[in-house]
Amino acid sequence: MKKALLLSAVLLLAASSFATTTINNFNGYNDTWFPFGGDSRSTQTFGEEFTAPQGVNVLTSFSFYMGDPIYSGDIVMGAYIGTWQNNRVGQLLYDSGRIDYNNAGNTELTFNVPDLIVTPGTQYIAFLSTSKFYLQSDGGAYLSAGTSDANLNGTAYFANGGSFDTLFFNQWQGVGLSPDLAVNLAFDQVPEPGSLVLLGTGILGSVGALRRKLF
Repeated sequence: MKKALLLSAVLLLAASSFATTTINNFNGYNDTWFPFGGDSRSTQTFGEEFTAPQGVNVLTSFSFYMGDPIYSGDIVMGAYIGTWQNNRVGQLLYDSGRIDYNNAGNTELTFNVPDLIVTPGTQYIAFLSTSKFYLQSDGGAYLSAGTSDANLNGTAYFANGGSFDTLFFNQWQGVGLSPDLAVNLAFDQVPEPGSLVLLGTGILGSVGALRRKLF
């Protein structure tokens, strides 16, 4: 019994190295930023600037909260993560590909990313954009706003039409605006390979010492 309890404690300590940190400022659907869509009636790109918190090194998922429809019909878009430099996207780190959103209103859109490496204290932007699929949408929608958070740095937008590259080469039209978009960002602290080797060695050593003591 003692052996099992000690081994369980050691494994629990190892698992805690992968604990999730979240930035979630959602407090109910709140139609605020608009109009988001894919034609000349709308703004094609909205995003939330954020700073990666301390004690993490990967982003595992992010969510936006869509509000009510303004114009009926689907919205064809993509979801993206990029570095944020001089009020523009520096390097694109994640691209969801094409998303056909049914514009039903009050919907959480969640995107799981393959352990995207981030640097604590560095600024990034999570954004939705229809510009790669310009004029393929029929609808427009509100985006929900959320509460303030120390790691969230404001809403940004760009009416960039069908020019996705403009997001990288031009400063966005609106940056650092209040209120923040409602988002849910999930991060992990994943040990480096060398740390995993040391952790494994420590676990084996603990088990070995326990065996010697009990037997």
